[in-house]
Amino acid sequence: MGTVYEVHFGLLAVGELPSEISEIADDWETTFKGKRSKVLTNLQRVIPDEDAYKTKIVDRSNEGYASFISSSHPDYNKIMLKRKTKMPARASDYITNRNNAFAEGGAFETGISTNKGAFINNLKVILRAVGDRDKKYGAVPKLNLALDGKKALVENLITDGVDHLITSTELYAFFKKKSFKTSVVALVNEALAYIAYALDAGYDDTWIETNIANEYNPLIAAMINDDTVNDALDASTSSITIEKDSTTARWGVKLVESTP
Repeated sequence: MGTVYEVHFGLLAVGELPSEISEIADDWETTFKGKRSKVLTNLQRVIPDEDAYKTKIVDRSNEGYASFISSSHPDYNKIMLKRKTKMPARASDYITNRNNAFAEGGAFETGISTNKGAFINNLKVILRAVGDRDKKYGAVPKLNLALDGKKALVENLITDGVDHLITSTELYAFFKKKSFKTSVVALVNEALAYIAYALDAGYDDTWIETNIANEYNPLIAAMINDDTVNDALDASTSSITIEKDSTTARWGVKLVESTP
């Protein structure tokens, strides 16, 4: 019969992400800062004083390092002497610096605030591929639904300018087993995340195709064969590929289902 379903699901642009994602970063910051006193309490329980520092950090560290470099090292005695004389002297500094770092407003809290921007940037990359299930689906969950054969639901989620529905005759469950689908969706998710990072870094389409698409497409293709694909489909002409769609001008994932 030939191709019965063909669709390209595109990566979301940063400006298309729900504005509420900023709240996720705020919650992340609040949650981690809320762990400050608990982390300090646990550290104080394990290393309550200078003697415990010397026993649990200095002695164990020296034992491990001695095993690592081996007594056959020409400077073994000098190295170990340096460690044994200098490290115990840092016990008081460790206790003081640790308590200061985990004090309210200390380095622990300021470090979290400093890294909040990096957290939200990484989160945006992830969401460009998966979306926000409550507000906007990304390419990965759309593909997941399409591979289950949920035609009506998938087409209700398709977004003009982001996705490209090419052929819509009949949509079948793509794989025989859920485990096959899970493995492929994971590969697609990973590839699209790398593409989002690459786009942010300014890499062009040729670079993305060579370094990402051409690396992941063979891995995905290896999962598509007569043993894994629904018997109603032709495994030799059905496909899932990472590529850029000429209509939407977006990188994403293309699904083609063909019947014998």
